[in-house]
Parts: sequence; C-alpha cells; structure tokens
Amino acid sequence: MFNIWNFRKKAALIEERRFFLSDVTEDDILGGKKAKQASGPGLTVPERQWMQVAKAKRGDRTAYFDRAGFAAEMAAWRYPLHFIDFETSAVAIPFNLGRHPYEGIAFQFSHHIAHEDCRIEHAGQYLNAKPGVFPSYDFVRELKRQLATDDGTIFRYATHENTYLNRILTQLQEEPPGAVPDRDELCGWIRTVTQSTHGSATQWEGDRNMVDLWELEKRYYYDPFTNGSNSIKWVLPAVLNSSTYLQQKYSRPIYGAKGGIPSLNYRDWVWVRRDEHGAVMDPYHLLPNVTPGMSAEQLEHAEETQERLANGAAAMMAYARLQFMHIPDAERRDLESALLRYCELDTMAMVLIWEHWVNLLSRR
Repeated sequence: MFNIWNFRKKAALIEERRFFLSDVTEDDILGGKKAKQASGPGLTVPERQWMQVAKAKRGDRTAYFDRAGFAAEMAAWRYPLHFIDFETSAVAIPFNLGRHPYEGIAFQFSHHIAHEDCRIEHAGQYLNAKPGVFPSYDFVRELKRQLATDDGTIFRYATHENTYLNRILTQLQEEPPGAVPDRDELCGWIRTVTQSTHGSATQWEGDRNMVDLWELEKRYYYDPFTNGSNSIKWVLPAVLNSSTYLQQKYSRPIYGAKGGIPSLNYRDWVWVRRDEHGAVMDPYHLLPNVTPGMSAEQLEHAEETQERLANGAAAMMAYARLQFMHIPDAERRDLESALLRYCELDTMAMVLIWEHWVNLLSRR
C-alpha cells in the first residue's frame, strides 16, 4: 500500500497492520464519500487512488483512458504543438560571481514540435555549460526565439518549467536598470507563456500558458504498469509496453533518419527495443551514463525520492562536473553530447505519450 499515489493514511493502515493493497478497502480511500468532488474534469485524487487499488485487487493490467475528457482538452489546442523540457541547477555555492546560494539557474532545454499533419521534429535545443557563465538570460532569449514563431500550444510535464520561468522573471526584475537591455521584453514574454506561482506578488495567467501533460495524465490516464507513479520516467515505459501503435512505429530506425523524424542528436535511432523477456526496454537505459561512479539504480532511487528530478539528477551532476572539474576537451564534448541526448529524450518522451493518447482517441 506504500505505492498508492498521494495516499495520506498510510500510518493509520500500518497501525492496523494492513500493509498490502489487498488489505485496502474502498472506504479507506473514499472515506464513505463516493460522490465526485467538484475539482475539475477527470479523475479526482481519491478516484485515481481507488482505481489503482481496485485494478491491483482484480489483477487488471489494462490501462484506463478517459477519451471524452482528453478530447475536450485537445479541442482547445492550437497547432503546431511545442513540447519543452528544462535542465536546471540550484547549488549551495553559486557557480557564478554575484549570484546567491541555492539560486536557480537554467542551463539547457529541448524542444520538439508536432505538426497538424502528424509530422514530428526535434526543432531546437540550448545548452550552455561554459564555466563561469550565468546562462539563464540567454536561455530564455533562445527559448523565446524558438517559441515566438507561431501561437501553437506549448506543453510541459509537471510544474518545473513554469517554476523556473517565474524564477528567471524575478531575477530579471531584480537586475539594476540598464544591466539587461531587453529585460522588459523578456519579462513580458515570460508572462505570456506562464502562470504566476502561489508566492507571486502579482497573479497572472498568460494567453499562451503552457499545458501540463502531467495534469492530463493524472486526470485522464492510468496504467497499472506505472505502479502508481505519475513520473514521466514510469509513464513512458508503460506507454511503450502497452501501445502496439508505438511499438510498430518506433521499432524501426526512423528517428534521426533521412526522410524520417528529424533529430539534432540521434541518427537512425530505434526507440523500441526489447529485453530478453520480450518487454520494451526503458529508453533512458539505452543512453550513455552522464554521472560516472553512480549507477542507474542509484539514480532511479534519487528520482523516486524526489519525483520531479527525473533524469535531472544526472543532468545537474553532469553540469556541476562541467563547471568545477578540469576535464579534457574530448571528455567535455562527450559529456555535453550526452546531456543533449538526454534532454532530447525528455521532450521525445512527451511526444510519445501524446501520440499514444491521440492513437487511443482515434480507435473505434
């Protein structure tokens, strides 16, 4: 029962020596209140929790998908669709002169586009790991340049991207007059693609506020393969193992291939590969290790301890290595190349999840 997502009554069940999903009752989850709470469309938290328990009890491994709810969300989207992911860092001892302890910096992003005619492309990226350089303002300049070419819907996964754009907005506002010539332009653009955080002095929601795929996943989709987790590191393997459509499409070397899906870091790549038991392998396990001395299992433990980390744990450590350690140029190039591949997979993972949902919606 420790795997029940966002469950607040674990201590009470431990006291009663009820440790397994088979011991959990509907009343434990819903508290006798089976009526749907008014908290927006899709599953409520208790409904999703009970679905997880009920499916486990029945041995039901099929995925749940709310077609009508997802279709209603999709109707509001504008093409082309943009999928973005950030890599960031916040350390006790700042990397840059004049910055503050634990001040967040954004050093990398990846950007995929899905067109209305179903074309997919890895359209852009940014990485600045040069020692001593504060990257966040150039980061947002490049992000703006890539996203301002149209008014298509922008997607993130969880709150991280919104949080960091809010932080960069605050950093820009705290700069002395004239220090950042395009400060007002950057601040104005950030507000168009974000919403204010709870601690903001002013509240806003931009006309092009990013859509959170994490929220859509929680409300409209549940796959028992995720073991209750909503982390993209669990949802991606679940989707690949359940989707015949994705397995057929991505078991071929079309990614980064001539005439296939354009990529900035991969060539003739196959995303769907199977292990000795016939299960689809986690695509993250196909990539090179960017954290020497730390195993994939240790990273996965860190990621589950703090869900948002995803492969960000590896990226943060790699970035710190590039900042502080004197490493040969060849090793530096290899490490930066690995970072670019990891971050590209983060946004491709979002595309794969979106493709799976659209395919489910199209089925009769």
